[in-house]
Amino acid sequence: MKLRLWLTSVLFLLAVLSVQASTLAASKLKSSAPDMTKVRAIAPKSSKGTTFILHYYRPDGNYAGWNVWSWAEGQEGRAVNFTGKDAFGVYATIKYSDRLSKANFIIRYKEWERKDVDRDRSTTINNNGVAESWVVSEDVNVYNNPDDIDFSLRVNAAFLDKLDTILVTLSQPVQRRALNPADINLTVGSEKLNIKKVAPAEPSNAQAHKSFAIKLASPLSIEQIKESITITLPGENPTTVYVRDAIDDPSLIASNAQLGAIATDSATTFRTWSPVASSVDLLLFDSEDAKSPSKTIALTQADSGLWETTVEGDLDGTFYQYTFTSYGKNRTVADIHCFAASHDSSKSMVVNLNRTNPKGFEDHKLPESKSPTDEVIYEIHVRDFSIRDDNVPEQNRGKFAGLAIINPETGEQVKTSLSHLKDLGVTAVHLMPIQDYTATLTEYNWGYWTALFNVPEAQYSSTPHDPAGTIKELKQAIQTLHENGIRVILDVVYNHTSSSYEYSPFDQAVPYYFFRTTPDGNLCNDSGCGNAFADERLMARKYMIDSLKYWVTEYKIDGFRFDLLGMHYPETVKKLAVDLRKIRPDLTIYGEPWTGGGPTHFGKGAQRNTTVAVFNDNVRNAVRGDLDGTSTGFATGHGGDIEAVKRGIVGAIDEFASAPTEAVSYVSAHDNRTFWDKLEHTYPDMDNNTKRSILKLAHGIVLTSQGIAFLHGGSDFARTKFGNHNSYNAGDDINKFDWRRKSEYIDVHNYFKGLIALRKAHPAFRMTSAADVKQNLKFIDAPNGVIAYTLNGRRTGDEWNQILVVLNGEPSAQSINLPSGHWNVAVDDQRAGTTDLRQVNGHITLPPYSLIVAYK
Repeated sequence: MKLRLWLTSVLFLLAVLSVQASTLAASKLKSSAPDMTKVRAIAPKSSKGTTFILHYYRPDGNYAGWNVWSWAEGQEGRAVNFTGKDAFGVYATIKYSDRLSKANFIIRYKEWERKDVDRDRSTTINNNGVAESWVVSEDVNVYNNPDDIDFSLRVNAAFLDKLDTILVTLSQPVQRRALNPADINLTVGSEKLNIKKVAPAEPSNAQAHKSFAIKLASPLSIEQIKESITITLPGENPTTVYVRDAIDDPSLIASNAQLGAIATDSATTFRTWSPVASSVDLLLFDSEDAKSPSKTIALTQADSGLWETTVEGDLDGTFYQYTFTSYGKNRTVADIHCFAASHDSSKSMVVNLNRTNPKGFEDHKLPESKSPTDEVIYEIHVRDFSIRDDNVPEQNRGKFAGLAIINPETGEQVKTSLSHLKDLGVTAVHLMPIQDYTATLTEYNWGYWTALFNVPEAQYSSTPHDPAGTIKELKQAIQTLHENGIRVILDVVYNHTSSSYEYSPFDQAVPYYFFRTTPDGNLCNDSGCGNAFADERLMARKYMIDSLKYWVTEYKIDGFRFDLLGMHYPETVKKLAVDLRKIRPDLTIYGEPWTGGGPTHFGKGAQRNTTVAVFNDNVRNAVRGDLDGTSTGFATGHGGDIEAVKRGIVGAIDEFASAPTEAVSYVSAHDNRTFWDKLEHTYPDMDNNTKRSILKLAHGIVLTSQGIAFLHGGSDFARTKFGNHNSYNAGDDINKFDWRRKSEYIDVHNYFKGLIALRKAHPAFRMTSAADVKQNLKFIDAPNGVIAYTLNGRRTGDEWNQILVVLNGEPSAQSINLPSGHWNVAVDDQRAGTTDLRQVNGHITLPPYSLIVAYK
């Protein structure tokens, strides 16, 4: 009897303890939330314009640095601070003078360091011109009634980042030990997974945590990652676990696979990569605008995450898509590896590339470059260059064909198009992005939002609904430029794409793989454009390098300029340089060593000894001053950072470059105000002749400095965008090459032409090693505001034994004592070239904002 009573007591005690333990676990998992009984709407009154009140709640209570970026459709955005505080959190009052139907917003941290939610959101404005909405950190929903907000604890995101580790992010912070392995239900298919341990993924000194790493008792197999993996917390619905960094397992990397639709006269092999897909279907369409496929073919799974099939017959011109089935969804998108596509990027097209070659294209002679410093690069936008050029046939204006028109002998007073490039003497055109991007055929854009990287943009085609014709037209333009001694460099934007999530063919092929994401799965915004291409992941890196190789081999491109090169990992940049130079050793490769706001992986200095060059914004700023404001530099006003200009003159070898071949010297590019517009803004009352002098001096510094010379197209005739500092979508009236200005500023054009001829004729301006520069370039004493130096031409193989360069950046005339001897002046304030203008000795006086080049 006593024993029975004792057992009963023990069982009762165990039951009580069990209930207490469950209650404790539940309390630890209990979410934090504002006291919703105290939350009240502000209910703004009727507005003549628009009044939008946005409430914002963060579980951590830390609102410092967070603000709202809001905009109306078709208008520029603006920052609005959270200025109010209430029981819910903080709120911002956003007003517009116009009556809107909806207001768009993004909640961001400081100046785009990150977004709270990585999607654009909006709220509807009522008939009284007012709206009031509530949002919760990391919740994409916009609530018009705060009572609709669900503050229950849930899994926000879960990712398999190693085959034995799942990273889980919760909607609210919880205590360190709140997640008990016994309370977590992890399954793959119908099989329950055993958990080894759960630990915070955040710093261990935190009081509460949102991210936890779940270590599995044994790693998943490659087959298991194609099945449905879910995680379930007590009282919650199952959440999908996405495979993310675990995809970079060596067994899933198809390093040597040729991807895309490989077409011959008799068959086409379709091959793509998606290790998380349970099936992939090929959809064939009869036309570009067909709504439904005429045929569907299942691809066969191969090794390393590959899927493929071969379809017999000549499929040239057939449009297609893929349907990837993964994570319980069917995802139908274009082929990211395709070589041709519909004008709207929605469908890919099979193309027999052998049929797209113009006559003589395969064997035409390519212009060679012995050294990157031999390049004089001229940046142009395909549409801008010819859209208002009367010498170009109307149907070719703004098109690829418009790049390569030789002016008739009886044409305009000034040369345009290809004749202009030859007349000016540049060695290469830098084409702003021509890879397929998201825009309508008539919508103006610079193109820095690529959709399909192996496809030329249809907007620049004279036959935009004929993808094969677009390829041929571009190849013909490249061939004609080559035959006239002009190299072609592509501006490429592999750092981000034009779309994300369900709209992205990359994300739908392999969700969460091709873009960088935060631990909880939000897109990183390193580019400032909404996403960041994850080239640190091996198949993303392969995609990027394969694409670059394709442009070199198929289109015979002569080089690449990388937009936001600073976003790419050094391993990627080094590998692409090595792999590309195996194909073409004389490629010109350079890029921007910065990002759009995210961390810099390849900054100035990272390019050392990689054969890759970077833009030298140090010398740009020192010569010009700021980009859009009124602060001045050496060439644009009194004083300036003379030492910074000198460091630029020697090709940055005393700063970040191991050789002048690694530094791109420039003072203006497509971004920000043109150089002329900068002068107009800084000096609204300055006379035109003085502005011409400043323009000549600044670009004279570029063209006589060591390094790679880069010119913004049209700067040789004082190009203006009428003060627009960000004209990416401003249209033709703002962005066009106004060829009439070439007649008006023909003196400036001829000056640039003479300086380019000087640079090309004299290797002393194009040294290739730091040792040569240090040995042969010597600065000499000069008055304040003046820079002077000599070049030893004899030791650099130049026909001029000694060369003297003097730069006067002052708004007043300056005199300088010359080195001994007689000096033959080839460049002064009015004329530039390679022939003698006059002889000087003893000393010389330079007019304001001018330079001379003289020689013995």
